[in-house]
Amino acid sequence: MSLGRRLSMTGLLGGMAALAGCTSIGPRSLNRDQLDYTRAISESSKRQTLFNLVRMRYGDAPSFVAINQLVSSYSLQSSGSGGFGAFQSNFTRWGLLGGLQYTDTPTFTLQPVVGDQFVEAYLRPLAPDEVLPLIQSGIPANRLFWLALQSIGPLQNSQPLGRGRHTGSPEFYQALDLIRQVQDAGGLGVEVRKTKDRNRAFLIFDTRHLPHMAPLVQQIYRLLRVSQPSSSRLVEVFYGHDGGPAGRAAIPIMTRSLLGVMAAISAEIEVPQADVEARRTLQTLREPGDQRHVLSIQSGAEPPPRAYAAVQIEETWFWVADNDMSSKLTFSILQLLKAIAESTQDTSSAVLTIPTR
Repeated sequence: MSLGRRLSMTGLLGGMAALAGCTSIGPRSLNRDQLDYTRAISESSKRQTLFNLVRMRYGDAPSFVAINQLVSSYSLQSSGSGGFGAFQSNFTRWGLLGGLQYTDTPTFTLQPVVGDQFVEAYLRPLAPDEVLPLIQSGIPANRLFWLALQSIGPLQNSQPLGRGRHTGSPEFYQALDLIRQVQDAGGLGVEVRKTKDRNRAFLIFDTRHLPHMAPLVQQIYRLLRVSQPSSSRLVEVFYGHDGGPAGRAAIPIMTRSLLGVMAAISAEIEVPQADVEARRTLQTLREPGDQRHVLSIQSGAEPPPRAYAAVQIEETWFWVADNDMSSKLTFSILQLLKAIAESTQDTSSAVLTIPTR
């Protein structure tokens, strides 16, 4: 056999040996798929939330399906063989066989949220010790309280089903704006204390390094009817209408359930006028004098080129615009509240497992 043929055969056999040895795909798959699945789960969660907001706007009951587990298995198998023979007639016969098999089998475990799980996650009022830590994470306090609270102190938030009548206290937004100003200045903190019976939540108004904020804090106390706190500067926040710990500064709040939060948002969705005229839904109305639009959900026959979240229901598209940072922030807060509420679910009930291939 000629030198050229021997070199060719050596290269082919070496290539097959390398192929059989390089079968590790785990690190490369993890680097690629972790972000891909994270993105896919995030987008599907946003679309499910938006879908249910629109359903509620049209009088339908929301329904949720939770992703409880995602298992993605990979396998890569390769094989190779080669041989050659040389004969006296200077005739050489050689052969090369090889095979490569790759399989990717992701499996999703989905669970409909029904019964006690639905009640606990979506109808249970959010606890103060669940809501307040979001402030410590940098969430704007005024926007969070607008979504999660039905009342704070004596001040009432508007009712989403009030149909534009005066259902809220005029000072409600004023108090929330003042709290936000103190937060922006760095004078607002949160503390949660775990006790044997329950968790206690506190707001901390610390203006020792911000003397110019002290008048704003005093105004907040007056609006919320908070007695002057002790030198600890802690104000306890508890669930209820009135009362509170004797001898201590406290703010009673009534929190909404997650379903109540979603009802407040869905009431502001801009719907097609044709649907209003056909009595498929109601006209969008707001409190008199209130021009705020905390979360703008638009609708049209076609979606915009880019959307933060978009969903098609029948022939109409509904979306949150990608260039509407205010609405995107509010939607993100809603998603965080949803994650908090769903953390109480019991996942021991029956689930539905669907192979994707």
